[in-house]
Amino acid sequence: MNVEEQQFLNALVDRHLLDRDLLNVRRNALESVVRDKGFTRGVAGVFGLREDVLADALSEVFKWGRMKIAVEIGTAPEQLLTEEEILRFRALPIFLIGLELTMAFIDPPARQVVNHLQQLTGHRVLPVFTTISDFEAAMKSYHGAIDRIQALKSTIALEKYDIKDQKGSIPSLEKSSDPTIAQFIDEILLRAAKAGASDVHVEPTEDELMIRFRVDGVLRREISLPPSFHQGMASVLKSKAGMDMFERSIPQDGRFALQFADRLFDVRVNCLPLLYGEKIVMRLLGRTSMMIDLDNLGFSAKNLRHFRSLLDLPNGIILVSGPTGSGKTTTLYSALNEIKDISTNITTVENPVEYKLPLINQVQVSSDRGLTFASALRAMLRQDPDIVLVGEIRDAETGLIATEAALTGHLVLSTIHTNDAIGAISRMINLGIASFWVSASVIGVVAQRLVRRICARCKHEYLPTKSELVPYGLAELPEGTTLFKGKGCPFCSGTGYKGRIAIHEVFIVTDEMRDVIFGEVTTSKLRALAIANNFRDMYYDGMQKAIAGITTIDEVSRVTRRLS
Repeated sequence: MNVEEQQFLNALVDRHLLDRDLLNVRRNALESVVRDKGFTRGVAGVFGLREDVLADALSEVFKWGRMKIAVEIGTAPEQLLTEEEILRFRALPIFLIGLELTMAFIDPPARQVVNHLQQLTGHRVLPVFTTISDFEAAMKSYHGAIDRIQALKSTIALEKYDIKDQKGSIPSLEKSSDPTIAQFIDEILLRAAKAGASDVHVEPTEDELMIRFRVDGVLRREISLPPSFHQGMASVLKSKAGMDMFERSIPQDGRFALQFADRLFDVRVNCLPLLYGEKIVMRLLGRTSMMIDLDNLGFSAKNLRHFRSLLDLPNGIILVSGPTGSGKTTTLYSALNEIKDISTNITTVENPVEYKLPLINQVQVSSDRGLTFASALRAMLRQDPDIVLVGEIRDAETGLIATEAALTGHLVLSTIHTNDAIGAISRMINLGIASFWVSASVIGVVAQRLVRRICARCKHEYLPTKSELVPYGLAELPEGTTLFKGKGCPFCSGTGYKGRIAIHEVFIVTDEMRDVIFGEVTTSKLRALAIANNFRDMYYDGMQKAIAGITTIDEVSRVTRRLS
């Protein structure tokens, strides 16, 4: 037994919950049960103590909270621990707020166990205790959410058909015992779901049909099939997605639903004619309840404070900028979730509606029925809204209506595609919105990218040389400053990264900047004014996260660039 377990046994004796003589007589029996079932289960079984009494005593002795976790486990953070680690440490993640992770235990964890869990998860662990039965009930729900897909077995050995691994003839599907194309597609999608892929690329070339997965923002090759598989695979996917199977000369969009175990996915499909056939890209969107909390989006304390100050304003336009897949929708939904209230009328217009939110009226754009962003926004403004979310400002008409809404007392949130926050101002004007409207309505811009987190299981510290730091603008770091990277392990598929976190820049429009925007706006003038107001760009935010050991300097440099 460890020190903490012995300390707890002594505390039970001191509290007259356990007789010392009985403890001495049954110690060997206790140690035997503890090895098989764990400490608290052993104490409850050998000495007949009620589990609620033990949970209360654990909380009192170690000064950690006690809570019921089964009712909270539905929104618990996923993929922080493997099933084997949960069983070994008898610990379940419950809440993640910022970098602090509340974790439930049934046994008194040794100090080194808590430290190890902090290293594995990359978060500061705040322990709480719960009862044995509550822990077991929570485990069933938690595993149901994340482990059942991993437990599904492959039905096809795809590697058998990988032409990159074949030294002889090219494999084909000629025998009656060979899998069907539909079965190939099911297997590819299952592997994508297991890998946590956001996108699946089906790419025809002259020599192969390459399948690639985008995992944590980076494409990787999964398998290369014979070119002869392409036409059948394209036909089956287009049929599933409700597209025209016989139309091969123009791009098409479609979607279908997908279920593995108890997990539901929406799959968006796009096909694009290429030189050797149609390339098909599928985006996998999990239909899960989203843990929507601004504290969990990776904002630095300063950037989060600035963003919240914008959300507190009664009117104006707040823009969120970034490429596709950078988490803009999550940021906007998190903002709405924070400011929604029974006394506030919030309406959104989106294409498509990705997540359903309570207390919020959501409109889905349907261009083929004439319901565009602009027409929906006009109708929305006759619905007495307080706050309006426009999925994207992509043309002058939508932008002009949004600015008019902001100037007539509404808070408007939207997205725009630019490389950085300051560039969003010029982009609005280039769309054809008069500089007067832009200067008067836009109150702030948040730009973001997603960078990969260092894998907590193979993370190691190293001392960079001065010459390594110079290209990243880090030459002035104090002598002896260490950085971090991942070695690569089975948990991260050898990449050294697992999961992603956002890096941000928050640009707040001041009165002085409004004069510049209304006059001859230039990005350089706005940037100079912003820097004078302590503006920090995404590169700076990313490097701060690299120095803190969350990501690497190479990863930050991959997704954004140093501007100064």
